[in-house]
Amino acid sequence: MFYRGKNVLVAGGAGLVGQSLVRKLLEQGAFVRATQYTTRKVLLQHANLEVMSCDLMDENKARAAFADMDIVFLAAARVRGAKEIQANPASLILDYLYIHSKLIVLAAEMKVDRCSFISSCYIYPDTGKPNVESEGFQGDPWIPTNYGIGWTTRYLETLCRYSHMTSKTRYAIVRPNAYYGPHDNFNLDQCHVIPALIVKATQGMNPFEVWGDGKQIRSFTYVDDLVDGLMINLDTNATCSPVNISAKEAYTIKDLVSVILDILHLDVSVTYDPEKPATIPYRVSDPAKAKELLGWEARVSLRDGLMRTIDWYQKHIGRCQT
Repeated sequence: MFYRGKNVLVAGGAGLVGQSLVRKLLEQGAFVRATQYTTRKVLLQHANLEVMSCDLMDENKARAAFADMDIVFLAAARVRGAKEIQANPASLILDYLYIHSKLIVLAAEMKVDRCSFISSCYIYPDTGKPNVESEGFQGDPWIPTNYGIGWTTRYLETLCRYSHMTSKTRYAIVRPNAYYGPHDNFNLDQCHVIPALIVKATQGMNPFEVWGDGKQIRSFTYVDDLVDGLMINLDTNATCSPVNISAKEAYTIKDLVSVILDILHLDVSVTYDPEKPATIPYRVSDPAKAKELLGWEARVSLRDGLMRTIDWYQKHIGRCQT
């Protein structure tokens, strides 16, 4: 296997993507160094795992984390939900730009063989249909909600290409859609729609309040599927050619609410509040390129993924109170 015997850094190993990456890399025989910061911790223990507590915004500590690594996965991120994005959109852009621009360039400076950058579907313009990779730099991203983060993401992809062209480090880029799973951020002031709904449901909220009108459409990707795509893409497509790693099926938020309440056997009154922040109305990506180029497609259904996520949440964070 490609990763066997490689030294691999997971920058942001304590997060939703990082925890899954660490586990799967160890399963494939890699020697893994995972960074963690603040309260979220890497939960695995393994003879081939080194956990480093550090702030990657500190250049000296970041260099120490990158030292002697063959491969780097950039999975460090601060999670923010619709409420915080609307309240302080500039802070999201600045944090995202600052840490990722530094780490993208650092990978080349430290002579890492390969570097994986997790881009975003925020890069895409509104086309009214599932976005394909060639649309990533066409027109403007969604306005105004995702204009800033969309253009920031376009810049970071450009920085990957520049570093790819001017160094020996090979870069791989994936554009995920809404992803979820165990180890997600379940803080209601910061989290995305799936963890927010799970928290409200397990707390027995009745009436069950949902932000937005429920008509927003998303394709939701279970984290293990996303990580499989990340790993295959870095192995076979470290060419700076972006690939959508996204489930094909799309659902409304109302569909999502219905599945979560059914899994938990809850009979509650559901209310929708269109005055509350709900981000963009349609966010779906076309994963056809990933299937053709990588042989990848999402395997975990929405219901199965939600069941796994709810089970993990109830065991580790909260129990159903109804």
